[in-house]
Amino acid sequence: VYVTRVSPQKTPGVVGKLFDLGANEDFIKRILLAVGSACPVDEMVEIAETRNRLRLLQPWLEARVATGSTEPGTHNALGKIYITLNKDPKAFLKNNMFYDPKVLGPFCEALDPSLAFVAYKKGAGECDDQIIKISQEHGLYRDL
Repeated sequence: VYVTRVSPQKTPGVVGKLFDLGANEDFIKRILLAVGSACPVDEMVEIAETRNRLRLLQPWLEARVATGSTEPGTHNALGKIYITLNKDPKAFLKNNMFYDPKVLGPFCEALDPSLAFVAYKKGAGECDDQIIKISQEHGLYRDL
């Protein structure tokens, strides 16, 4: 009740503590869906990432996108989940215009350099140095 009605901005702290205490994941998901867009995305994602629980946020993040959220933090976190799960990551990177290539590019480099190339390419000139670097390191010259 405290998080959903009194202070939704404190949701990340409460959820972080629930993670630490080993609370039921369905209970945490229900809290997030009840709070909806009132919860700060960047802080919630940071807390979930530090506890290796980012995937748990997927339904909440997808609900935010469905309501029209264009926040880069939402799309960056969703991109990390799709890339990790291999849930058509290339299509996400090509079609989503709201993620930050400077966030997803380095994330992809460790997993799949070709995905990092696609993410950096979406940077519209801001990530040219990273494109050149990754092309040299991983032989992605044909993609240039």
